[in-house]
Amino acid sequence: MLRRHLEQHFNRVWYQHGRVPLFYRALAQVYKTWVKPRCKRPTLTAPVPVIVVGNLTVGGGGKTPLVIALARHLSSAGYQVAVISRGYGGRRRTLPYQVQANDTAAMVGDEPLLIAEQTGAPVWVCSKRSEALAAAVKAGVKVVISDDGLQHLALPRTFEICLLDGARGFGNGELLPAGPLRQPQDRLADVDLVLVKGEGQVAGQAVRVDLLPERISQLDGSDSEPPDAWQGRAVHAVCGIANPSGFFRTLEALGMQIKPLAFPDHHPFKAEDFHGLAGAVVVTAKDAVKLRALGLDRSVHVLHVGMSLPAAVTTAVEKHLMEWSSAHE
Repeated sequence: MLRRHLEQHFNRVWYQHGRVPLFYRALAQVYKTWVKPRCKRPTLTAPVPVIVVGNLTVGGGGKTPLVIALARHLSSAGYQVAVISRGYGGRRRTLPYQVQANDTAAMVGDEPLLIAEQTGAPVWVCSKRSEALAAAVKAGVKVVISDDGLQHLALPRTFEICLLDGARGFGNGELLPAGPLRQPQDRLADVDLVLVKGEGQVAGQAVRVDLLPERISQLDGSDSEPPDAWQGRAVHAVCGIANPSGFFRTLEALGMQIKPLAFPDHHPFKAEDFHGLAGAVVVTAKDAVKLRALGLDRSVHVLHVGMSLPAAVTTAVEKHLMEWSSAHE
């Protein structure tokens, strides 16, 4: 409950023109002093191409769908790809660990489990991403995608992608905790590719990408229907993600009449969270990997989304991989 109230509070301050307390501004100055030496792109040498998918703001933004789309594309193009992650919310984070088919979100984290299920690529988790990278390379992987990690200075990288949320942008433009920025906006000058999810004017040379609703299924993945089949239906929209308003807007855009219920990001769901919700419930795919173990009834459905990758993205990434290969032959 406390986490939910804190997230709602900071969303008001950061994104809804809420008043920034003077205490937060004072802490932001301390944070600015601390983060300034850490704002340069790391120059460590990577043993294989390492593509970091990150953002400048706290939480959300669509990084995981982007990682999934990129891993799928590169795998289909013949590259031997692995994904590394901090494994937030999972117990197996102290040492590098490869996600297995029978793992749960409580063991490895919801995002790594979702990525492994939807890509089929090996996914390594460790609180120190550099150690996850070393484990993946030792296993023979040729290309590594890091889910987040733009600010992880110990992680070598050869290509950086910064994904921005067009709807929320940089919020009030302040550094933590006065605003949502982990690093100043000029950090964008160092990245190789800036993407904007949806509509928004947050960066001059950014490439637009979109999250596209693909299907709605039962919690176990069965009985899929096209999203437009749900037009006009009344549903409980339940999620535990960093930007719940984006999920709610998507369902409303599909014509559903929603009753929203938002939990904190990475919320460890319990069956009691769904007590009293009569009728259909729709959740995100990220939440679904945690919910399957709860024995919920068939009224819980999952909205599956995918991210389209324009040619400007795939061409830039593949060009980098070819250049790296030529330089290391």
